[in-house]
Amino acid sequence: MRLHQCLNAASEKLQKAGVDSPRLCAAVLVQMALERAPATAAHLFCLMQKNRELTERECRVVDFLVRRRAEGRPLAQLTGRREFYGRDFLVSRHTLIPRPETELLVDTALRLLPAHHILFADMGAGCGCIGLTLAAERPLWRGVLADVTPQAVEVTLRNARRLGLEKRVASIQSDMFFSPLLPDSLDLFVSNPPYIAPEERGEVMREVLDFEPPQALFSPDGGLAHLAAAIGAASRALRTGGIVLLEHGASQGLAVRQLVHDTKNFSGITTLQDLAGKERCTLAHKI
Repeated sequence: MRLHQCLNAASEKLQKAGVDSPRLCAAVLVQMALERAPATAAHLFCLMQKNRELTERECRVVDFLVRRRAEGRPLAQLTGRREFYGRDFLVSRHTLIPRPETELLVDTALRLLPAHHILFADMGAGCGCIGLTLAAERPLWRGVLADVTPQAVEVTLRNARRLGLEKRVASIQSDMFFSPLLPDSLDLFVSNPPYIAPEERGEVMREVLDFEPPQALFSPDGGLAHLAAAIGAASRALRTGGIVLLEHGASQGLAVRQLVHDTKNFSGITTLQDLAGKERCTLAHKI
């Protein structure tokens, strides 16, 4: 079977399964099955190699990957990577897959804080995409990236090494409810914690519910428990003038602002909207 025939068949299967962008997804999986690093965009690779004759083994690998994707497994888990802020990050079933809306946290931190020496913490770091991006964008910044899951910590370490950032960030295992951060030590506390209420499970996409780690998705107390813990940790760890920056659900802005206000340690409490016009992150300054 030639590559273009394999690509057409894979696209048709994914389309019937209701997969988004089936043609592009099929191209990525074909490129992966041929064990080619994604140095060339998948659709260009498939175009340039369209008349290539695939081996029986390569056809079997494509079929396996297409079946897994059609069953709902996220493309990022099949490829083992996801783009975030222009960089390629390794992911696994133990880490949340980075979302474009989370880039608002990075944009806001880079806009509000100076380029000179900054010490920050990224709590609930997952694959490390937020904290590592901050360190990559600001060569003088140093950070602590923490996650409760040891497998996620390992993924962060691998990403730090791939990006050449292992000397400027520390990746540790830590529960957000028992923060190890020193008092008055940070200039920035950033977090994308779990914030989906358990009772909202029915509203979560099946692909997310079945394949992404529940500990990175769900939080008690109406989805606010981890956000409250993050605010408490930030209140203790930030220096005067330091910034807390939290991602949350589109309907949680008011509740998060109230949680920050109730600590009585912050001013300038503001909620920002993402590109879809939804309230996505809240920030405040330590007083």
